[in-house]
Amino acid sequence: MNITLGIVKNIDFQFWLNSNEYYSSDTLSTNVNTGINHAKKAGLIEKLVKNISSNGELVNLIDQRINLQESASAYSDEELLIIFDLIQAWGGPTGRNPYVFQNKPRITKSKLFASVYRASVEMLYQLKDIEDYANDVAPIKKKLEELPQVSESFSTKHLSFWSRFLKNCPELVIYDTRMRDIIKAANKNNEVANITYKDFRLALLNEAQNLNLEINDIERAIFAFSSNYFKNDNFVLRTNPKINHPDKAIAHKLINDSTPKKCLLQKLFSN
Repeated sequence: MNITLGIVKNIDFQFWLNSNEYYSSDTLSTNVNTGINHAKKAGLIEKLVKNISSNGELVNLIDQRINLQESASAYSDEELLIIFDLIQAWGGPTGRNPYVFQNKPRITKSKLFASVYRASVEMLYQLKDIEDYANDVAPIKKKLEELPQVSESFSTKHLSFWSRFLKNCPELVIYDTRMRDIIKAANKNNEVANITYKDFRLALLNEAQNLNLEINDIERAIFAFSSNYFKNDNFVLRTNPKINHPDKAIAHKLINDSTPKKCLLQKLFSN
C-alpha cells in the first residue's frame, strides 16, 4: 500500500510550521493551559510550570527534563513521571484521561506508570536506526500503550518528544485523530480502510527531502493547516477559519475528494 501526502504536499509548509500555536513562544494557549491543569493533579509539576507563559516554554522545559540524564537508568521514577506529565500537559485537554478517568490511574498507579514508562525510555535509548519498524518501533509504541488511558494519539506524542531530544534517536512523529483524518482524505483514491502509524511516518519520510524539512516539522505544519480548516471532533470544514490563506483551496479539495461519490449523487438528487 503506497501511502503519500497526496495534495497535502502542496500546502505552504513554512507558513503553517510557523503558525502552529502549540510551539508558540508568545502564547500559552487555552488548550495547553487546560492540559497543564489536568496534569498538575498528579502532584509533580505544579512548581515547574508555575511561571510558564507560553507553549514554547513548556516544550523547552520538556527538552530540559529529558536531557537531565545521560542514560535511561539514571532517571529516578519521579523524573520520568514529571516528563510524562509535562508531555501529557502539552497535549491539551485530551491528555486528561490518565488523571480523571477510571480511578485516575496516573495518580493511583504511579509505580505502574514509572515502571512501564522506564521500559519504554530504555528502548528509546537503544533505538539508533529504524531498519525494521516491526522490531524497532512497534514494541516501544506497544509498551507505551500498556499505560492505562494512553492510546495512540498520546503514545506517539511521547515517542515524538523523546526522539527529538535524545541524541542519535531517529525521528518519530505524532499520529493523532487529526493526522489520521487528513492522511486518509489525501489517499482516498487508494481505497484505504486503515492507515497505520508506520504508513504515516513513511509518507512523511518520502517527502522530507523534497520539502527540505524534518519529519516532525512536516507533521507540525500539517497539524496547523488542519487545525485552521477542520473541526476538532470530525473532518468537517470550519465556517470561519482563523487564518485566511490560499491553502483554503486544498482544504476544500480534501473534503470533496473524501466524500464518497454515492453520497454526492444522493445530495444532487435530493436538491
